[in-house]
Amino acid sequence: MGKDVYGKPFTTPIGRVSYPYVFERAKALEAGKEGKYEITLLIPKTEDITPIRAALESVAREAFGAKFQGLDKLKHPPIKDGDEKGAGDPAFGHWVIRAKSSKRPGIVDGSRAPIERKEDLYGGAFGRISVTPASYAMPTSWGVTMYLNAVQKVRDGERFGGSAMSAEEAFEALSESETQPLSVGDNF
Repeated sequence: MGKDVYGKPFTTPIGRVSYPYVFERAKALEAGKEGKYEITLLIPKTEDITPIRAALESVAREAFGAKFQGLDKLKHPPIKDGDEKGAGDPAFGHWVIRAKSSKRPGIVDGSRAPIERKEDLYGGAFGRISVTPASYAMPTSWGVTMYLNAVQKVRDGERFGGSAMSAEEAFEALSESETQPLSVGDNF
């Protein structure tokens, strides 16, 4: 299977950010391994992703030749159909792509100002990513992936899973008598 093949870096269309592990590494799935920086992007199916597919297929053909039979036939396809998750999932109606890197990506806002706070880039925000398509070959599988170069948050969006509620919003104030300690017998 030979050499690793790297394509030209490109920027994706705008999509919804999901699982942004870009300020710190995601937890590794295998014990003793170091996690990677990664992000999932949900690109609406109304967007033309033909250039993304073409870039990935070009790398795969160069790396694997006739053995490559199409992106959808790979053990780990780099583009997944969000409709397979079901209508209640935020991925429904979107193409799902995930990019990873062992190096921390650059993270900027729409005007290219650096984003330093983890709270400013969250699942549900709108953004796009710069990636480099590349081949990989391991003893158990081979295919193409996208290495994460940088992330651009374009605008805010509704957080996936709802927004966090403050403790003040969650509880009503109690009267003084309700806050008095109870005896052990009152607790049981």
